[in-house]
Order: sequence, then structure tokens, then C-alpha cells
Amino acid sequence: MKMRAILLAGAVLALAGCQSAAERQAAATGEVDVQNASMEEVASLTKAARAKQAMQPGTWESGTELVSADFADGPQHDAQMQAAAKIPRHAVKCQTAADLAPVDITMLEKVGGRCTFPRFVQKGGKIDVEIQCDKDGAKTTLLYKGTMGKDAYDVAVEQNSGAKGQPGYAAVRMRVYGKRLGLCTGKPAA
Repeated sequence: MKMRAILLAGAVLALAGCQSAAERQAAATGEVDVQNASMEEVASLTKAARAKQAMQPGTWESGTELVSADFADGPQHDAQMQAAAKIPRHAVKCQTAADLAPVDITMLEKVGGRCTFPRFVQKGGKIDVEIQCDKDGAKTTLLYKGTMGKDAYDVAVEQNSGAKGQPGYAAVRMRVYGKRLGLCTGKPAA
């Protein structure tokens, strides 16, 4: 038993040695506050902070509201407007820890191209993030601002791509929200 404890302590120290001071701070506080950061830096910091930020499993009421949508005129306009009209959702359901796990932020680059973070602030129950992505010369800016905690979140999301009046232009504003109502009740779905 003593040998296992020594090995475990050694592994913890080795892992701690691999973390930067900023990652150790994020792991200790669950907070991230960086400016002009790369995708790699933000991904490592948010991963380090994850345990302190984890949303609590249980019954959650959550939803997405479309605030506004504007797209370039052209052959895709109607399809884009129809897709935007499908954004609003509302649900009350049992959420497991896996359901509430954060998305791998690096996946954004598969869709948006190379991304950087002029700011990524998640502390004190608030979130204020700006992401700028560039894919083949097409620029997209994503903004997230609101509150975020273990039992609730309410975040305004804004996506702007291209220039108004030009092909590829899109400006979408949404609100995403959720609130934990308590423990899950009843039998889990099979």
C-alpha cells in the first residue's frame, strides 16, 4: 500500500511538472484570463480548469433562442434563414456528467480554420470571450458574454462572418441558457 502511494505521488508530481504556471493556476482556481492567446494555449488552460468548472449532473432546463440573423443575398439565403429558424430549442431533461462535458474547443478549427483569442476570460462566474478565425481568407468573429456556473448559465453568442453585402456574409445572435433543477427522477432511458 505504501509503495502505491509513493508511485501515485510521483505521478502527480511528474504531471504537475509538465504544467505551466498558468495551467497550474487554472487548475487551482477553475479560472482562465488570457489575452491574444493561441488555440493551443486556450485549450490547455480550459482543460486544466475543467475539474473546477464542471457542471453538476441532474435535471436541467436549457435552451437556445435566436435573437437575430442576417445573411448575404444569394442562392443560399433561404436555406440559411431556414436553418436559423431551427435554432430555438427548449428542453427539460436528465443530464449526465458526460452530457455536460465541455466541447473540445480545438474542434472549432476544423470548421473555422485557424483561430486565435483576442480575449478569453472565464472567472468569477462570468464569461467574456472573443475568437477570431480565418479559413482561406474568410474571417469569422465569435463573441460569448454572460454568466456561467456549475448550476446555471446564460450566455449571449454572436457570430459574424464576412462583410455585409458581400457573398458569405452572416451575422447571427443567439442566447443559450440552462439551469439545474435538481436530481434526476424516474428510471433512466434504455
